[in-house]
Amino acid sequence: MARVRLSVEERREDLLRAAIEQIQTRGVAAVRIADVAAVLGVSNALVLYHFSTKEKLLAAAFRYAAEEDLAQLRELLGRRTSALRRLHAATRWYAPTGEAKGWRLWIEGWAAAPREPALHEVASELDQQWKSALAAVITEGVDAGEFRCADPVATAWRLTALLDGLAVQMTSYAGSLTRTTLLEWSDEALARELGVDRAVLTAGGPS
Repeated sequence: MARVRLSVEERREDLLRAAIEQIQTRGVAAVRIADVAAVLGVSNALVLYHFSTKEKLLAAAFRYAAEEDLAQLRELLGRRTSALRRLHAATRWYAPTGEAKGWRLWIEGWAAAPREPALHEVASELDQQWKSALAAVITEGVDAGEFRCADPVATAWRLTALLDGLAVQMTSYAGSLTRTTLLEWSDEALARELGVDRAVLTAGGPS
């Protein structure tokens, strides 16, 4: 069977997905260029041709994963429904699933960022985009009279900080927290921040 020749972009995407898989399996510190190459059956030199260093490969892998998540977040926040419904959907989507593979990736990234300047830069930039996207919809809801919030930016920070912390507990300490409890606490925090009754969230909020 003839080998399929991949474009540069397709090859880079394959390498990034392989790097993400290896980070989730081995952790940032333990991943080697050889591990990523082995997943695809290519040479170490090919990986280095595209990314030049392990640090650049890992930073690009985190950016790739984060941009996929950001695209999903923007799709949720861009729906043609109330700001409250969109915020509720986004905070519930943000919470980890039982397997939480994506959260293991981000916990690894946060742990390594202080020692990896390229990764720190990417993580900080993308984290700010998350907060800005939430703050924008909170502001939209305030302007529409759906709820009251004196500081949408601070609210976005508090909500993401809560969810990040709960996700670490759920992901790192299996069995310490159920997803049901995590979602209950998330709903309570969102309702409190926006000054609405929690029942409004579970009912879907205003149309």
